[in-house]
Amino acid sequence: MEHDETAPEEKAPHRRRWARLYATYVTLRWVSLLGSILLVFVVVTALGGGVIASTWARVVLGAAAALAIPWLLRGRLRQLVARRMGRARREGAQPRRAQERSDRGRRVGLGGSWFLVTVNTATLALLCLGFCDDTGRALRRRGDWFLGEADGWLPRRYRDGVSRLGSYLERFDLPPEARGVLADAARPQPAVAARVEVAPPPENFEGPPPPPPVRQPVWFHPLAGPRRHMPPSAGCRFGAHRPGRRPPECELGHCGVDMLRPTGTPVYAVYDGVVEKLVRDEKRGKLAGKFVVLAHKEGKVLTSYVHLHSIPDDLALGMEVRGGETVIGTVGKTGTKRSAPHLHFAVAIRRTERWKKYIDPEPLLMFWRLPEPGPAPSEVVASLSPSTTQPGTAISTP
Repeated sequence: MEHDETAPEEKAPHRRRWARLYATYVTLRWVSLLGSILLVFVVVTALGGGVIASTWARVVLGAAAALAIPWLLRGRLRQLVARRMGRARREGAQPRRAQERSDRGRRVGLGGSWFLVTVNTATLALLCLGFCDDTGRALRRRGDWFLGEADGWLPRRYRDGVSRLGSYLERFDLPPEARGVLADAARPQPAVAARVEVAPPPENFEGPPPPPPVRQPVWFHPLAGPRRHMPPSAGCRFGAHRPGRRPPECELGHCGVDMLRPTGTPVYAVYDGVVEKLVRDEKRGKLAGKFVVLAHKEGKVLTSYVHLHSIPDDLALGMEVRGGETVIGTVGKTGTKRSAPHLHFAVAIRRTERWKKYIDPEPLLMFWRLPEPGPAPSEVVASLSPSTTQPGTAISTP
């Protein structure tokens, strides 16, 4: 009988190498397993969140897609493999090889965590490649629904990553009814408002003077910079859950986006237009509080600014406003019960007096130019109605 005379010192490096390889394998296995489960859970719950408001129903849906369905599929395939191998034994067709193939299939293809990883990866590929636009839109709107209003370094990094992934998958196209009137809003806006210059007349020209330069308006974000303010969480985005009957395009009820800012932050008109509706009485506005509605593009586009803290006295129905220049109010929380101060901003397309359709303004806000900070706080206070300004509330510029 031969004995292994290799010294223990020579075996130690090999053992350490195999231990490192095994640890790497186990780590890769668990990372792949947990990562695939979490990704399927997030994607499926984001897609289902457009029609499911219940938190527990979303959790059940995500768990079924990430765990229950792959597990049931694995059990069904194992039954099919066992039935096939049993038939092969009864027919006497190489029983030993059939048993080996059955054991190999059970050990490699139909057992353990790798089968779960394979099924979840196939599910992600189907959703992200076959339904790319819908998946990207759902991730952008509801990919962070389970975080609630949590704010911190990790939630912010997660939201930023999910938003980037959703924007990458989503090929943003305007709805058919908005392509004619909002085509200029769905692209990056120029740094300054363009002007169409008219060539000067000759020296001896005796006719009427040339018309003044024509100002070509551009789209502006309703809140001034330098930081671009966007909806901070799933509950503030388009389609989030709101009680009551709402238009079908608003999914679970929220027909706009909410952007958090301190009380008194100036709100600007996003485009040249006309004041169509104005409510200074909080009781009259009910759940909307104090709000302003502007009509643009000959009344074909409506923008709403809701829950305002105050509205300038000189703003009146029918008054013309200029995008990025006219302050139509300040951020507040009128009409709400337990909300922080925020601006509810909505965009709607109108064909007739009785027909309008809301669209998600968040992708458009990414293109629109940031207004320059407005007048000094004292000038803003002077332009607001004394009856609508609460004592001790500071009116601050962004």
